Amino acid sequence: MRVELREISPGRGSNMAISMGVISRMILYSLIFIANREAAVGAASIGVNYGRIADNLPSSNQVVQLLVSQNIDKVKIYDANAEFLQALANSGVSVMMMVPNELIQSIASSPSQAQVWINSNVLPYLPNTKITTIMVGNEILTGADPTLIPQLLPAMKNLYNSLEAAGLAQRIKITTPHALNVLDPNSSFPPSSGAFQPSLASSVMQPLLDFLAQTQSVFMLDVYPYFAYKADNGQHISLDYALFGTNSTGQDDPNTGLHYFNLFDAQMDAVYSAMSKLNHSDLQIVVSETGWPSAGAADDLGATLDNAAAYNRNLLRHVLANPPPGTPLKPGVAIDTYIFELFNEDLKPGDLIEKNFGLFYPNMTKVTYVSFSVDGSTSPGISASNAASSNKRLTGHNGFCLLCLVWCMEQILWNYLVLRPEESVRHAIH
Repeated sequence: MRVELREISPGRGSNMAISMGVISRMILYSLIFIANREAAVGAASIGVNYGRIADNLPSSNQVVQLLVSQNIDKVKIYDANAEFLQALANSGVSVMMMVPNELIQSIASSPSQAQVWINSNVLPYLPNTKITTIMVGNEILTGADPTLIPQLLPAMKNLYNSLEAAGLAQRIKITTPHALNVLDPNSSFPPSSGAFQPSLASSVMQPLLDFLAQTQSVFMLDVYPYFAYKADNGQHISLDYALFGTNSTGQDDPNTGLHYFNLFDAQMDAVYSAMSKLNHSDLQIVVSETGWPSAGAADDLGATLDNAAAYNRNLLRHVLANPPPGTPLKPGVAIDTYIFELFNEDLKPGDLIEKNFGLFYPNMTKVTYVSFSVDGSTSPGISASNAASSNKRLTGHNGFCLLCLVWCMEQILWNYLVLRPEESVRHAIH
């Protein structure tokens, strides 16, 4: 930068001619720098899982109306239910849909079956219904049917090729959700030691990660601090640590020196570490499920209304913070997250807690109060994905106003170049 100064007569004050173009350019460059930083660090988004293993749920149209009324603009479903996909049309709510486990083998073995599935379950609803992701199966790599494991990636590739043939591969992602136990249980702590199960790492997970990277997709992970807390029975994991509590002293990773204030971040970084060991630090993790039960049996440690409310409330604050905190291993990285789940499901098999993860009862009253906005207030028209930035149009990362920055720079330059010309002459840049 060149600052041109005319000769100054000593003792006669400042008759300096200042190039306002220089000042303007300095201000402009600063604003561009801040704008680039804003663009580089986007706010995360929050969605919900909508399971339907129940006999008392509201209609699809009522569910969509509920989502919209609560400012929830992302939903994940466990099938490709035609009625619900139609109800989502022109609602502003995007959907991640799933290929059921039982269809994976036929789709893996036949590209034409993949095309039939896309033609029947995707194309009829576009563009009115915003379909963003197709998930192939649910927790296949650690599920009850190991015969599906070698079929998973071929099914994903066939579906991707069908999307590509339809010109939709850049618009709709293909991926699959994983349970946290894809990690080797002997190396899940500290987080930097995270590694995938030896039986999965090189033969299954490596080519799967390669495919996700090549297709610019995401790694989907179900993250449940609750189950780790329950299994630990309070021996090493405090309730505060599991709930994002402010009183948690946290835990250190002795290998990296990083400090963890909550279990959610530790679990995330264990998976980031596992992916890094397979040369994939380039993939985004989307949390496809996370939540806390509001009720359970006597031995379901911590399954209470208060704890469920605290977990979901603190989760939203953590995820929707702007700038995003990320994790200790991945600071500043936004983590799109889907809360499990929208409704309590009364017919869901398993323990009592499995029926009590819902944010709402089937009559659409809230189980606990959770607001899908950054400050916890009700803000009609502000969706989960844009709530964090709705009041940031003229603010920077630390919350200060960009217009204030302009004013401050003008004052500094005026003081430096006009009121103190002798200093400006000594420090003029040529």
